[in-house]
Amino acid sequence: MKSLFQKEEEIMYAIWDIGHPCVISEILEKYPKLKRNTVAKVLNVLVDKGYLKVDSIVKTSTRTGRAYAPLIKKEVYQEQKRLMEEIVESDNVQEGILSYCSTMIDSESPSEEFICELEKMIEQYKNRED
Repeated sequence: MKSLFQKEEEIMYAIWDIGHPCVISEILEKYPKLKRNTVAKVLNVLVDKGYLKVDSIVKTSTRTGRAYAPLIKKEVYQEQKRLMEEIVESDNVQEGILSYCSTMIDSESPSEEFICELEKMIEQYKNRED
């Protein structure tokens, strides 16, 4: 999952809060301080990053535009962000990675394949020749 800049995240939260495929005007209603051109550019970036898809073309009272729908659930994004913060905000990389793995295992989200890969990596480390 690619990280989001502040404006990208702000617009994603607006879309998640709206709760249905929405057009730029709905986002501007939710966040009136945003500028239409900024929102339009950021929506394209979010599509490119895989966070949004163009769901449909909608006619509003003033114009016709694209309705955008999230491809990633808010909870999944928040979980990934929290996991990445475990590494970034730690005092050293090893502690951060251990904290990341611990958090991931506690959340019950790792796949069996992920656990097997971790086990392989640990075994390779133990068996390596110095």
